Amino acid sequence: LSSAGPVAIALAVGAAPLLYVLWPRIKALFRRRKAKEEMPSDGVWDMATLAKFDGDVNPICLGVCGKVVDVSSSENIRYNEGMYGKLWAGRDATYSLATLSLKEEDVNKLDFQLTDFTKEQHKALAGWYKHFTTKYTVVGKLKEYEGWDFSSIEEEAKSQNPFGANDAAKAEEPAPAPDTGLVFAKGDKVWIRAVQGPLEEHNGETGILQGFNAEQKAFEVKLDSNGKVELFRPANLTKAS
Repeated sequence: LSSAGPVAIALAVGAAPLLYVLWPRIKALFRRRKAKEEMPSDGVWDMATLAKFDGDVNPICLGVCGKVVDVSSSENIRYNEGMYGKLWAGRDATYSLATLSLKEEDVNKLDFQLTDFTKEQHKALAGWYKHFTTKYTVVGKLKEYEGWDFSSIEEEAKSQNPFGANDAAKAEEPAPAPDTGLVFAKGDKVWIRAVQGPLEEHNGETGILQGFNAEQKAFEVKLDSNGKVELFRPANLTKAS
């Protein structure tokens, strides 16, 4: 009996590396045991249903302006990965997108009105609405937004380019003017928007301002996604909350 303690300890220590190796498979097994759910057949969602579509076992969906969009094909929004996946997967992002906020408390937020937004915030939301509803499939609508009127967003979205559009006609259009009175400083967290050309894949990403390159007339931004420093024009940046 006196040897039982050391033996048990030895077995536990010996099993630890094996458990470490097998743990990802064990987690995957538990995930597979979760029942997959069908999307609402009538297209009417609520926040509780949306929360189940975070990419764990079901597709990844998010809400924007009362619409539910399937963003499973997005490289930036993945289950429990990165800033966007952890923040927006299975949640409503309307207020966050309008205010360019990455704060947890601004997700699934409903205590606001469109009239609360500034002209620039209204435009930003219209741009994101155009992006998500043209690049991805709209699979329903959120019950919580029943009675809301997003017609002004939809109308302004008609004049917006979907982020990442690169056809010749859109490439000829000038980049949007920088926000009036907006002053950047080193260390600011910024959103990247409306970029066309080689760096357009970074539209919608965030980064930290490193400085200004006077020769290139562009800001140096360290991207949150990969840590690289890239150059962006002032018109392609706005401050993130």
